[in-house]
Amino acid sequence: MDLRQIKLSKQEWESIEKPISDEEKEILNMINQGYENPKVYFNHHKSLLSFLKFENNDSFHQYLYERYFKSHIDKIHNKYIKNNEIIMNFEDKRKLKRLNSADTIRIQHFDETIQKNESCIFEFIIIELCYNIMKYISKKKTNYISYLYTLIHIKKSSINNTNTYIISFADKIIEYASPNVKSHDILKNAPLFIEKNEYLMKYSDKTLYSHQKNIYSIFNKKNSSPKLVLYSAPTGTGKTMTPIGLSNTYRIIFVCVARHIGLALAKSAITLGKKIAFAFGCESADDIRLHYFAAKEYTRNYKSGGIYKVDNSEGDNVEIMICDVRSYLISMYYMKNFNDADNIITFWDEPTITLDSEEHELHSIIHKNWSENVIPNMVLSCATLPEEQEIMPSIMDFKMKFGEMTTIYHINSNDFKKSIPLLSKDSKCMLPHNMYSEYNDIINCARYCSTHKTLLRYLDLESIVEFIYYIHENSMINKDYSIDEYFGNDISNITMMSIKEYYLICLENIEEDNWKQIYNALKHGQQYKFPSYNIQRTTSFQDEKSAPISKSYELKRTTSVFEDTVNESKRTGILLTTEDAHTLTDGPTIYLCEDVRKIGSFYLQQSHIPIPEYQSILTKINKNNELSQKIDMIEREIDNREQMNNQEDGKVKYKNHVDNETRKLIAQVDKLRKQAVRTSLDNLYIPNTIQHQEKWVGNISQSPFKPQISELHVKRIMLLPVDNTYKALLLLGIGVLLEKDHKEYNEIMKEMAEEQLLFIIIASSDYIYGTNYQFCHGVIGKDLENMTQQKTMQALGRIGRNGIQQEYSVRFRNEDIVYKLFRHIDNNVEANNMNNLFSSDI
Repeated sequence: MDLRQIKLSKQEWESIEKPISDEEKEILNMINQGYENPKVYFNHHKSLLSFLKFENNDSFHQYLYERYFKSHIDKIHNKYIKNNEIIMNFEDKRKLKRLNSADTIRIQHFDETIQKNESCIFEFIIIELCYNIMKYISKKKTNYISYLYTLIHIKKSSINNTNTYIISFADKIIEYASPNVKSHDILKNAPLFIEKNEYLMKYSDKTLYSHQKNIYSIFNKKNSSPKLVLYSAPTGTGKTMTPIGLSNTYRIIFVCVARHIGLALAKSAITLGKKIAFAFGCESADDIRLHYFAAKEYTRNYKSGGIYKVDNSEGDNVEIMICDVRSYLISMYYMKNFNDADNIITFWDEPTITLDSEEHELHSIIHKNWSENVIPNMVLSCATLPEEQEIMPSIMDFKMKFGEMTTIYHINSNDFKKSIPLLSKDSKCMLPHNMYSEYNDIINCARYCSTHKTLLRYLDLESIVEFIYYIHENSMINKDYSIDEYFGNDISNITMMSIKEYYLICLENIEEDNWKQIYNALKHGQQYKFPSYNIQRTTSFQDEKSAPISKSYELKRTTSVFEDTVNESKRTGILLTTEDAHTLTDGPTIYLCEDVRKIGSFYLQQSHIPIPEYQSILTKINKNNELSQKIDMIEREIDNREQMNNQEDGKVKYKNHVDNETRKLIAQVDKLRKQAVRTSLDNLYIPNTIQHQEKWVGNISQSPFKPQISELHVKRIMLLPVDNTYKALLLLGIGVLLEKDHKEYNEIMKEMAEEQLLFIIIASSDYIYGTNYQFCHGVIGKDLENMTQQKTMQALGRIGRNGIQQEYSVRFRNEDIVYKLFRHIDNNVEANNMNNLFSSDI
């Protein structure tokens, strides 16, 4: 994570102008519109009437039903329903006005288009579900229950103008099929019916999260009293995008410790045409820079007509000021020059960054910012914000400064749509019921989870269902808390969240005499999360048959850095470049640790690259290193010449002036770059390729994720002045986020991470707050055992940030870290530091 309080680079400026995907833009538009309309939603699927863009009236519904849907309904009747009048008697028998010939002809012209787009038309989806329900009922198979559950839920989608006849038919199907379905039928198959249900993810509405609605509601209130908002919501749920909506009424000062977070907001805001400014590494207001959209006074380039020079002192138009911690006070006074303080919101993102340390260079700046703040509207936004009672001194300090009219708001959201299981070092799911053998411990844990429901996101649903059915089958739960009694007859009440809440209730109501039996049975009968393959494990870190690591980093011992991998009877789940590679599915993995070099070297050595092939790679890398040194020398000469040529008598000449000699040097660099030697590995060693899977798994699957490293990426990295180990790792699809001295290498790694090209990214704990890329799996290294509870939660937040349901996991090399998550911490370092730093010098 880059905590440097310095000005934005040219590369960072350019990054905010890159276009985003249409899907991201839709979500941003929804967030922006949600400030005025909290009920806003979007859904890619449309009713037939909306698809055709015709008027919503009964005559159109009837005509479209008879032309496009009735034949499908008749097929269901004739094949599976026959004389069942309960279902057949649903059609409206009213005599409606016939469509005029012009409308009829218009509709007929769409026949071919409708046929091609059936998968996007909502009524056809409903018909498909109804068909499957009746088919499996007729065959007396319980498969129909999953389709019934799905139909009940997708009917709740806010799709306008759905054909009334189809809705009526679906209601009759539900009425017919529901009586024989009990709550336990749904719960028993919850992982399949809910978590892995493609229909639910695909056809449900995209809406604002509850925390977004709450914060908009707070600032939409017609009062000017000071507000302190404690804003806590899970990572990846759009928390840092809410300033976009708030900027519709207020001016925003967005304060970020990690600069990439501010840049992500800037990119999104620019996409929507918001007027933004930047204050990074500012010594004075003269260092503030306005984006072109926010410019009031500017000079145009006489050739291109584009904006050439902006007057950054005119901030009337700025809607969102994005600044680092160091520049907050300068930004605050700048914005206050053009706006009333009452109409400004200071949105402080992740205020607990650096607060896990007793001392940090930013602490004095944080304290000064809080002490001298004059903006009466403050949002403290953090996924792991300390609880209100833990930071009461800071809250009261804010209230004393801005008066008794100050209102304190607490937004604490537990929104989540997917499970991200926590795995032990032997690749088994860790949940309260298999972590605590003592009864008092499990009761305390269940109560803690009940008040910290964000943790429910990390409980494996399949394991929860196994626990619930074990205690029911063995009559270990009071009848008042039985499945059918708790959920009732309405199966729509059963959701992922409600099942996990029920799990906690079961835990709290287990009799003490039964606990040992439950724990032992489920603990010792627990299965591995991923399938086992009979592959012989290496017994040493330095395998003599595989390539040695780079000579620039010699190991001092021959045993593995993961000592427990030497025992073949144990499952580790961390040999991610060989036999465990297939367990990394759907997307990239992030490995968080302190010593990134050691982990990178481990995976390079464990990839079993034969010595001759590895030596061949090193030879090519060294050849490229020689080219890199020549290029570096010439580029330094080019920089020196440009500085000399662009100045004359102390005056700056035309910025892009290049003389003939400099052009020759540039051409020489291009020529050298083209001489870079192509370096690649055989697919046998690249994780999850067909050849790799055949060797390590024995069968081929499409779900394992494989890297997509292009020759262009390899060439770019090979010509950088970084250690050979990292160049070799790139060939495996592994990137390493290094210390800040390797800026160009890191930027390429981040670019590849954003495009999901890398198999694994290895990053230090500095990046726990600093990676918003989409990872499907994570590994928490052994050397992070001293992480605070809040920082561990932030680490978990790096995984599962995309908007779809895939297979996720977080694997812990040290299980003690997991135990910290599920209990109250007496000494909350972040809360203590917040109370010390977020206080005024009175």
